Amino acid sequence: MATRAPRKTLGTDDYKAKLEKAKAALKALEEKAYASELEELIKKQNIVSSFKVIQANTKDVSDIQILTAIGKAVGIKRLSVSQTEPKARAKKSK
Repeated sequence: MATRAPRKTLGTDDYKAKLEKAKAALKALEEKAYASELEELIKKQNIVSSFKVIQANTKDVSDIQILTAIGKAVGIKRLSVSQTEPKARAKKSK
């Protein structure tokens, strides 16, 4: 018959690690919860059409530069806008 290992008593560092993990999970959950509301507000405010007008008037400027300039104009401090490379799909093995 197998016996269970005795339960480990959690120390301060263990509780701090659990707390940080819980905070990260809460932050991710809040982002998911407000994502649809934020998308609706953006669509209602015609931000997309305004962005497209700016994009059409400044053809030599990249999208990232436009978004960075909008962030500065709005007053967002330490805004970092970047674009990642698309992920390559794995080849199907036969």
